[in-house]
Amino acid sequence: MNKIIEDILRNKKKYIVIFLIIFIIILAIIGINSIIQYKINNIDVSNAIHGVIIKENVGFYRKPKISRWKHIRDVEIGENAYIVETIKDEENQEWYKVKIGDRVGYVLSQNVDYYEFSNQDGMVLMSDVSKFNIQFKHFNSSNDYEVFILNSNINYVYIRAGGRGYGEEGNFYTDTQYELFIEACEYLGVPYGFYYIDEAINSEEIDEEVDFMEKFIKENATKMCILPLVIDVEKHDGVGRADEIWEERALLVSELISKFKNKNIDTIVYTNANLANEFLYSLDTKFWLAYYNLEDKIPNYWIDKTDLEIAGNIELLNKTVGWQFTETGAGSEIPYEVDVSLVKNEFFREFVKINQEEK
Repeated sequence: MNKIIEDILRNKKKYIVIFLIIFIIILAIIGINSIIQYKINNIDVSNAIHGVIIKENVGFYRKPKISRWKHIRDVEIGENAYIVETIKDEENQEWYKVKIGDRVGYVLSQNVDYYEFSNQDGMVLMSDVSKFNIQFKHFNSSNDYEVFILNSNINYVYIRAGGRGYGEEGNFYTDTQYELFIEACEYLGVPYGFYYIDEAINSEEIDEEVDFMEKFIKENATKMCILPLVIDVEKHDGVGRADEIWEERALLVSELISKFKNKNIDTIVYTNANLANEFLYSLDTKFWLAYYNLEDKIPNYWIDKTDLEIAGNIELLNKTVGWQFTETGAGSEIPYEVDVSLVKNEFFREFVKINQEEK
């Protein structure tokens, strides 16, 4: 009887030792995996490409393979995805190793895109945005705007800073959504600039506008804010406080340009093509002109090929660097209710080069 008890106790000790060894091995494996996973999930993305998921319900996997066992989750269109590596699988499909949120995994490259600056000569696309693009649900977030930039091949962006109100008081206001668009441009690395609405009717008000925008730029410009400031000079259907002084407007805008220049702020003028042709073409500035051709597509020609009177105004045409051809997108090519322009890349990319040289 004693021998049987001794055998049981001896075996029990043996089993306990085996159990402890197995337990220690399991803990070691868990610990090693935790360390590996920690290193993976805390991977440095400072030099990663800033990509964006551009399709709906994209699979995000632990390995570069479509497998429900390796599936982390589905990621949604607009999610930011830091691209750290490009990999090809056994079937020669291209994958990106990406960090999304706090996880690192793999996404098929066809589902991710990132901004690439176009250095080509000729025309490229530019977008301009304001709070109205949020108010009217064109975009709901900076991620939505990033998807638009990538899907529409936008090269530059202009963001409304604010301006002077139309009413008699002419009070200043700031656009309520400008930070959202700055965030998108900064993440993607898109060169952008600010525009503001001018309604000055005398020299004192011009000084106020210069001070307003100088302060706004100092407080809000980020590293990608490298394009010249745009002075938006428009007619507001009789409600604008400067609508009745168009014969004087060229002198006032010329004074604005000069005073901004004294502050080392480069400017261009945005206005309606017909107004520029009639009142403003002699200004010493570059122009960004609005004329909607209503063709529901991206023009494959420049504004001088339209039926506008400016087609014969050589002086104005030589100063024109941008043409806003739509405020409602461009059919299937740009299926968004937004302002889009064709611009001369030779002009705008100089500001990019100057910024790079200064760095």
